[in-house]
Amino acid sequence: MTRTIKTDIAIFGGGIAGLWLINVLTQRGYSCVLFETGELGGGQTLLSQGIIHGGLKYALGGTLSSESEAIAGMPDRWRASLRGDGDIDLRNVHILSETQHLWSAGSMASRFTAFFASKMLRGRIDKLPFEQYPGALRDRAFRGKVYRMDDLVVDTPSLLKALIAPVADRLLKLDLSRDVLEWNERGLAAVTVGDVRIEPRATVLAAGSGNDALLQQAQQQHLAAHIHTQLRPLQMLMVRHRLGHRLYAHCIGASNKPRLTVTTHDLGDGSVIWYLGGDIAERGVQQDADALIAAGKQELAQLFPWLDFSDADFATVRVDRAEPKQDNLLKPDNAYAQRDKNLVVTWPTKLTLAPDLGDRVAALLQDIAPTSSGEPVPDDLPRAQLATPHWERLFGAPRD
Repeated sequence: MTRTIKTDIAIFGGGIAGLWLINVLTQRGYSCVLFETGELGGGQTLLSQGIIHGGLKYALGGTLSSESEAIAGMPDRWRASLRGDGDIDLRNVHILSETQHLWSAGSMASRFTAFFASKMLRGRIDKLPFEQYPGALRDRAFRGKVYRMDDLVVDTPSLLKALIAPVADRLLKLDLSRDVLEWNERGLAAVTVGDVRIEPRATVLAAGSGNDALLQQAQQQHLAAHIHTQLRPLQMLMVRHRLGHRLYAHCIGASNKPRLTVTTHDLGDGSVIWYLGGDIAERGVQQDADALIAAGKQELAQLFPWLDFSDADFATVRVDRAEPKQDNLLKPDNAYAQRDKNLVVTWPTKLTLAPDLGDRVAALLQDIAPTSSGEPVPDDLPRAQLATPHWERLFGAPRD
């Protein structure tokens, strides 16, 4: 016999977008159920570098763009949550670094000195003396300049755990080969998982690249016909070494994009992972893994000639950044949320914009009054599980 339960909001996608939204909406009194077809955080979230930035890395062309201005307040929003007095209580999240650095490689230094010293950026970026350089750059052979930004880097596995904990009983594993989604002209009528029929009053698509298949189903009912997905792929590089340096920084290149972005993760055997993004990851999409690794070794030799990476291990991983479709595949400036009847389609577009996404979705749902805490989700339904970070899968277990 099929059991029926009702809920205010059904959310699809268990990455940063879906988990942030279920927390925000639950706090506002909505009963919510989240559906995940894979593992929680297993898509873009754990493949991100955990950078909570305020847009300064988009100012490398010498001006502050609309994109950088749109997200300027995000680090402060996150810091409030990390203190426990923001949108969501994130006091249990591990902060990898309270600041980030920008560094210039040799001749690029003078190009940015005047801009970074301008009134526009005072209080947001500081030029550092040599003795305050991060260890990986504190070598007399280094000929560039180093700046400190007020951006931070969070540990994404601990972020996911903090978001999962308050709502763990409402995070369901969805098997689309067995479970059934029923759509009508207003939105999603029901999701049947096993012998339980879950009927939401509204539905939020927050599944990243998975939104595309869900949108195709909705569009058969003439919903959200103007919304489509675009993918901007990356191929990231991971470097395991025992040099001890933990770096969280962007290297200034010849364009308005970082030449190289480095974040660091510890492994249980005493080694560390440098996770490399930036321009090398965008160009890496056109290369096979061996070619990208060779390019990465060359890049590290050029930027850190005083460090010996000969004993390092290298691996690559592909990331599909999913966003609302834009003209010429441009990056959206803000988080995206649009509603059609009882369906809301969302993308945060980047990790740092999760609070902005929460604001936008809550505003779109204002006409739907919360009913109650919701009916309990039966214990026998499968729950979605937290994914393992790729660097642990590739290189070993984390430090306790």
